[in-house]
Amino acid sequence: MDTLQLMQKCVDYIEKNLTSELSIRELADLIGFSQYHFCHVFGNTVGMPVAAFITKRRLLAAVYDIQSGARVTDAALAYGFDTHAGFYKAFKREFGCSPTKYLKVNKVRKPRPVNLVTEGKIMLTQTQIRQLLTNWPIDEKLEIGPVYLGNAKPSNEAWTIGTEFVLKTGKNPAGLKTHIAISRALAESGMEAAYPIATRSGEDFITIDDRYYVLTHKIKGSPLTPEERYGGDRFKTGWEYGKAISKLHKILEKYDDSIEVNDNNLLDTVLSWALPETKRIMEQWNLALPDEFYTEYELVFPDLYRRLPRHIIHRDPNPSNIIFADGKVTGSVDFVISERNVRLFDPCYCGTGVLSEAVGIVHDGFEKWPEIFSGIISGYDRNSKLTPAEKQAIPYVIYSIQMISIAWLEAYPQYKDIAVRNRTMLLWLWKNRDLFAEL
Repeated sequence: MDTLQLMQKCVDYIEKNLTSELSIRELADLIGFSQYHFCHVFGNTVGMPVAAFITKRRLLAAVYDIQSGARVTDAALAYGFDTHAGFYKAFKREFGCSPTKYLKVNKVRKPRPVNLVTEGKIMLTQTQIRQLLTNWPIDEKLEIGPVYLGNAKPSNEAWTIGTEFVLKTGKNPAGLKTHIAISRALAESGMEAAYPIATRSGEDFITIDDRYYVLTHKIKGSPLTPEERYGGDRFKTGWEYGKAISKLHKILEKYDDSIEVNDNNLLDTVLSWALPETKRIMEQWNLALPDEFYTEYELVFPDLYRRLPRHIIHRDPNPSNIIFADGKVTGSVDFVISERNVRLFDPCYCGTGVLSEAVGIVHDGFEKWPEIFSGIISGYDRNSKLTPAEKQAIPYVIYSIQMISIAWLEAYPQYKDIAVRNRTMLLWLWKNRDLFAEL
């Protein structure tokens, strides 16, 4: 069995034995790993420590049983919690409220078994990566290094190859083709872009099982660190982000009819899904927004939305996808989820990406963020004039992005810390909404 299969064996075993005692030694012995190696591999594959995973699955099973008629105390004892108080504390720590409130605001379904093939992380050794690289006409001795994400953690799906290339993998070939089309359009327009390096057989990428592997050109430079974004001249840094997104948009608009992407409606997505989910989640975590927030959004944004310019956008211009060198933006990466939507989405999304670092990452980040965001909007507006409707719509697009993030993250327990961060951000943005009037 490969690593993923072994971890799936453990996950399946845990699911079948949630009402029994489970130890790390028992799980490690099940697949022949040392306890230390097992904990390391499990965390990297599943996305959370094994003890946290077991607790999460037990809590989900227990609350389902309670909804089905079991007494709280009986369910708690059945799933290994010694006391009702211990179960209550664990539940509130995981879900932000009591089991009673959780059942009141959620429609609880039977917990779905975890499938690591679709939900887990890929793990490749250096040997496996070098074997993959034989598909491209490059020096096989080039150094393999990590690609760091915005949280300073190495990506499990991208690696630097020497100084000129990046190897990436994923499970969305349609998105990859969008990335390739946009990267080539950017390169044709004179921008640095992560375009694909042809394989030995002349293909843009290879496919193994249900995964693609692509070798791309590496854009010169690297993303700024949170310290670099929040230190120094924050307005100027934001200006560079805004100007770069504007430059990107001018090129994408020219290719709006020739590059095939999904055409999405931001307003419909929020009203039909993200807003009601956000309302439920914020109440669950005792962060309920006033009715005024939702009422104002539903009354004001629809009229503005109809007047917002739209074309192909990046869709994911978070700061880790915008590359700097010598204080200037050299290019953007990762267009796999690009779509046709309101263009205002991109500068606002960049702004929320920077704001996410203000929660437990950057000291006094909330107080410093308005300078950066003002720079982003000003840099964009100077190079791609915002319409009056766009300027009025800025807070509502920001709220839309946050509600979508909150609703989406709820389904992924491995991103619990990021989910907490986004809920905190939305509450702060609403409480400090006067800052938008100063843009």
